[in-house]
Amino acid sequence: ETVRSQKVNSGTISENRVLTRLENFVGGHAEWQALCRYIGQLLSTVCQEPMVLYKEKLNIKPPGGSGFAPHLDTPSLRVALGDAGPQEFVTVMVAIDTMTVANGCLRVSRGNFSQENCIETIAPNPSGNPDADGRAGAIPLDIANNPQFCRFQDVVCQGGAMVAFSGFVPHRSAANASPFPRRAVFLTYNPAREGSFREAYYQHMEDLRQEWRSRMGLLNGVVQQQQERQQLSPDEQAELDALATIPRI
Repeated sequence: ETVRSQKVNSGTISENRVLTRLENFVGGHAEWQALCRYIGQLLSTVCQEPMVLYKEKLNIKPPGGSGFAPHLDTPSLRVALGDAGPQEFVTVMVAIDTMTVANGCLRVSRGNFSQENCIETIAPNPSGNPDADGRAGAIPLDIANNPQFCRFQDVVCQGGAMVAFSGFVPHRSAANASPFPRRAVFLTYNPAREGSFREAYYQHMEDLRQEWRSRMGLLNGVVQQQQERQQLSPDEQAELDALATIPRI
């Protein structure tokens, strides 16, 4: 993401490309695997049924980093595997840093949301970028900003706090207006009775991205990158997999 920052002394504004998000990093990291299993056990107790990890995301949100538009998770999570994949999702946010209004904390809408009682979303562009206009789940702003439908509340909490919400709960966040990063991990689980699909999800999402890049003429150098990848260690390949999930155009 391109982040703009202003120097205190001179007042000059600079733009820099900075890392703002990582995905697909649990598979190559034993400690993360153990943590996700532990949180999955806690969530299973809350949901009263076994839950398994579907995907993971680390939001770094540096100073000046943008927020996330209002959306639902379930529509986008179902796109990858369709009816062949899981249909129910619960996400656990783990705050790494203290979350405040100033640094763009998570905001969720209270309500009894479900498959039968969910907020209207915008139909994705079938030929769009799977990480942008081709992604399902975006909530129209006139609905998101109408308290009759969405009553967003700030999730202000200390680092280490956990918040769980279903895939039909509207949520959003603002930009980070503080001088420090606002890091948080989002772990999405599905009921174990629906099966374990984490690897299938990431593989299919990469296929969608590759197909879109091909249509956009953005695949120059991919063969060379694949050849270079073969020279990497397993740890380096795992790191590359995590970096490869960052949305880019």
